[in-house]
Amino acid sequence: MTRSRSTFQNVAVSLTSLCLSLVLPRVVLGGDLQPPGTPGPTMRTLESLGFDCPKDVASNTTNLLYTFVTNQAGFDTGLSISNTGTDPFGTVGQAGSCALNFYGANAPMPIPSGNIAPGTTYVALASTSAPNFQGYMIATCNFPYAHGFAFITDLGARNLAMGYLAQVICTDRGSNAMGSGR
Repeated sequence: MTRSRSTFQNVAVSLTSLCLSLVLPRVVLGGDLQPPGTPGPTMRTLESLGFDCPKDVASNTTNLLYTFVTNQAGFDTGLSISNTGTDPFGTVGQAGSCALNFYGANAPMPIPSGNIAPGTTYVALASTSAPNFQGYMIATCNFPYAHGFAFITDLGARNLAMGYLAQVICTDRGSNAMGSGR
């Protein structure tokens, strides 16, 4: 027993002596992180509660992209759309509805959300709104300040779950030099 203990100690000592310490030289970079030349177009997003989609501001609309919605293979997606037109900043919101447009396998016809008043949230399940669907969904809301959330789980939320915020996209995302993808 003493012999095996000393053998173990010898191994530990030899591994400890192999550790090396590297010292890397300090590098200082200067300059700008922008590419040379005139600035190109940038991705358009919403800033805080205000719009950055000029056509959508005029028409009081918000478009929400839910990048993955499923009700297949034992999974279901919970969807929510909040009308955040009520806040402590004096915003005057308006009630409105959304059209849920599904794209992908087993996509149903557009589904109306019903009226969503400022300060309230619409909720739905893919299993009841779009049975056996898998793909993406764009909610076209006829009121400003809509925000969305999706939550995907195995049925019963026993083993797997993940959630994400819906992306706000501009109505005119395909009509300028940036092309599609805004």
